[in-house]
Amino acid sequence: LARGHIFANAQTGNVVLFGVRAAAGNWAAACRTLPSIAAYMCGVAVARLLRVRAERRTFGPTLICQASEFLALLLLFFFGRFIADFYAVPLIAFSSALQSISFSNIGPWQFNSTMTTSNLSHAVSGWVRLALGESDPQLRGEAIVGSVIWLCFAAGALLGGICTLRLPVYALLSAVVLVIAGMLLILQASARLLRRR
Repeated sequence: LARGHIFANAQTGNVVLFGVRAAAGNWAAACRTLPSIAAYMCGVAVARLLRVRAERRTFGPTLICQASEFLALLLLFFFGRFIADFYAVPLIAFSSALQSISFSNIGPWQFNSTMTTSNLSHAVSGWVRLALGESDPQLRGEAIVGSVIWLCFAAGALLGGICTLRLPVYALLSAVVLVIAGMLLILQASARLLRRR
C-alpha cells in the first residue's frame, strides 16, 4: 500500500502484476515487480544455504533468519522514510523469504506464513474430509491449524492495512514485535531441547 503497490511477500501477486502490466504494454510498471521477486528468491536460497529445516529443529539457522528479518524491519522502521521503494520492498521481500522458510510447520502440519491460499485449502480440505466421516486423526489438526493460520493471516492483513493507512510512521511496529516474539519462542524451544539432552 505504501511502497509503490508492489508485494513484498506475496510473489504470486507480483507475477500476476507483471503479467497484467506486461500484457497492457506497460513494461516499466511490470519490471518494478522483478526486484521483489529476485530478492525473495535470494532469501529462500540464503535460508537453504543456512540449512534451515523446521522439521529437524535447526534452531541456530532459524534464529539467524529471524535476527536478519528483525534487523531489516528495524532498519525500515527507523529509517524507512529515507529509503526509496526500489530498495525497501526487496529488503522486506528478502526478509519475508527467510521467515517463510524458518516458520513453515506447527507440529506435523505445514503452513505458509507469507501467503494464505494453501492455508485456506488445508483448512477447507480438513473440514470437508472430517464432515465426510474420514477418521484420520491428523485431519482435525489440519483443519484447525489451517483455520487458525488463515484467521491470523486475515487479522494481520487488517492490522497492517489499518497501520499503513492511519499510522504510516508506525506501520512496521507490529511486524517488529511479532518477529521479536518469534525469536523468543525459538530461544525458548532451543533451551528446552538443550535441557532434555
